[in-house]
Amino acid sequence: MARSWHTVGGRRRNVLHVEVQKRSRSKKARLLALKWCGVLALSAAFIAALWFGLLAVLEHALYRNPDFALREVEVQVQGAVSRAEVLRTAGLRTGQNIMALDLGRIRQSLRQISYVDTVRVERALPSRLKIVIEERQPVARIDPRSADGNELAQATYYIDAEGYMMRPKPGEELKLLPVIKGVPADQVQDGQRTDRPEILSALNLLRLADYAALKGDLDLTQIGVDSKGYLVLNTRDQGRIHFRTDFLAEQVRRLKTILEYAHERGLVIRTVDLTPERNVPVVFANL
Repeated sequence: MARSWHTVGGRRRNVLHVEVQKRSRSKKARLLALKWCGVLALSAAFIAALWFGLLAVLEHALYRNPDFALREVEVQVQGAVSRAEVLRTAGLRTGQNIMALDLGRIRQSLRQISYVDTVRVERALPSRLKIVIEERQPVARIDPRSADGNELAQATYYIDAEGYMMRPKPGEELKLLPVIKGVPADQVQDGQRTDRPEILSALNLLRLADYAALKGDLDLTQIGVDSKGYLVLNTRDQGRIHFRTDFLAEQVRRLKTILEYAHERGLVIRTVDLTPERNVPVVFANL
């Protein structure tokens, strides 16, 4: 075989020898890579076998263990929601494996009941489940109106302080609560939260009137929300008060000042229009 020589830095170097060394290093690198691939493949197989083995152990020890069969469901709830409705909605029955139950799904299903506000679901091993429900508390009623004036199949709904609407239970005696009038029927749906500003402002007005100690002067049995952006409320002397839906706290403060003025002078209010930002129109009458 012919050999070629060249000079690098004043020294002759065997080019063939250099090529042989390169090939040897490349072969060793390939063998090392194959070795590590084999190690990784064996490790993956071992981990997979261990994982499936653990699943089998868990399946036998937890999910097929008769000690974890559901024997008791403790339900803590007071009010409109019954124990039977809770169990039916959650899909619970004795004998189910308590470890296999999806607590998140149970909570989500129970939240679909319109009266349910918050839900807590806990396992009490080995065989008991605890469900704690806090209900929404109605603060007012809504009497929706139909578009054609006909009588509605559901004539009354409750609504809580956050604006969630609830259908009364069948046969229930209606609670004596303030009534919000003038809401179209298509804006009322069981279990849904209203986004209509007039309804939310009416709920806010009920809170503010209580806080400002105006209950003695106002007729809070009914609030009208017929007009977009406005509320209508009566006094106990049949006076009529108009509110805007925004800046409600400021309007209540103005109304309190007007009522105090009327009391000091022995007058009653016939009309008050609180919608202007200043120069509030008021009509008084003598007692």
